[in-house]
Amino acid sequence: MGDGERGTVPTERLYQSDAYEREFQAIVTAWRPFEAGQALVLDRTLFYPETGGQPCDTGTIETQRVERVIEDGDTILHLVPDTGSGEPAPKVGDRVKGAIDWPRRFINMQQHTGQHILSQAFLQVLKAPTASSRLGIEHSTIDVGRLGLTWEDMQRAEEVANSVVFENRPVVIRTSAPDEAQGLRAKKALPDGMVRLVEVEGFDVVPCGGTHCRSAGEVGLIKIIDWEKVRETTRVEFVCGRLAEADYFWKNRALVDLAKGFTTGVHEVPDMVRELAQASQTLRRDLSRARARLAEYELAELEANARTVKGVKVVAAALEGLEPASLREMAARLAKKPMTVALLASRGERAHFVFARSPEVVADMRKVLAAALALVEGKGGGRAEAAEGGGKNPSRVDEALAAAVAEISFSLTDRTVPS
Repeated sequence: MGDGERGTVPTERLYQSDAYEREFQAIVTAWRPFEAGQALVLDRTLFYPETGGQPCDTGTIETQRVERVIEDGDTILHLVPDTGSGEPAPKVGDRVKGAIDWPRRFINMQQHTGQHILSQAFLQVLKAPTASSRLGIEHSTIDVGRLGLTWEDMQRAEEVANSVVFENRPVVIRTSAPDEAQGLRAKKALPDGMVRLVEVEGFDVVPCGGTHCRSAGEVGLIKIIDWEKVRETTRVEFVCGRLAEADYFWKNRALVDLAKGFTTGVHEVPDMVRELAQASQTLRRDLSRARARLAEYELAELEANARTVKGVKVVAAALEGLEPASLREMAARLAKKPMTVALLASRGERAHFVFARSPEVVADMRKVLAAALALVEGKGGGRAEAAEGGGKNPSRVDEALAAAVAEISFSLTDRTVPS
């Protein structure tokens, strides 16, 4: 990369005079190291930086890919990756050609202009001023100063906003002195010096330095897609134009596919889904009760087949395909019985073991588990009272359980079991 002194001349912001230009020429004034790459400074630029809640532009400057654009005072930094590709980089003093990613720019213009319109609609219809806004690549949000809003409120604000779009009102950008701007409907305090005002004719005027459409009609459909309470405001999520088109397409496709799957009409899908959710909840409750009853039978059978080692009942069993959570529950229930050790395993794609004992049994389940895991290429851990682990060789589960029983037998023979 070329070297250059830190640029002190403010960057001329071409996007403020014409947001529709896509290519430009400029002079390189500096290169600056920045994060993992380099920042290119120009005397003028079409690239909009990260500011005002709007995403930055991306694009190219000669062969350099511009991935991020930020402000540093009055200077704009164009961040390019240090790819090591060997491509010659422009030097300080060179005239370069830049090009913005136009589809991204136009989507940002739609979202930003749409945000102005929607914010004013909330103010007029619901007396809910916008406290802050965030424009995104996939969706945008405004935080409005009113709580307890409903779908009906959202629809009212949305209808007013879209009426402005359908009327295709002009969007005019002009500068004004602060004293002249004080009488306008500005939604935030005006800075010192000249003020850049964005006006949606006959509807909204606001100070703003972003990029905007020439007319409200270019914004396309303004669509609220969700909202939530955030502290003392309501955060409204919305999309405009191209993003609204994409959002509507996938949602409509999903709804139509569901309707076809249910062999019902599109408008009946919400009721059908609610009925299915309720039926599913009932089935889950019934299944839970059935599993509980089955577990009682399984536990009784396991206890009936248990062996007794020096006064301790040892329940050792391999259960096909049982989930670890079910193994834990069964082992815990067995361990609540006096003078009992539970050595339970499941066989599936992997081997899994859960070992537990009654408090009065003197045996370390971690050592017992280690004896089993050694045969199934596994690992695990736990406490002296209960241990759990798994291995990748389920074919040796029976051998592993036999090793665990042998370890228990040795432990109980070697120690005194309280009476």
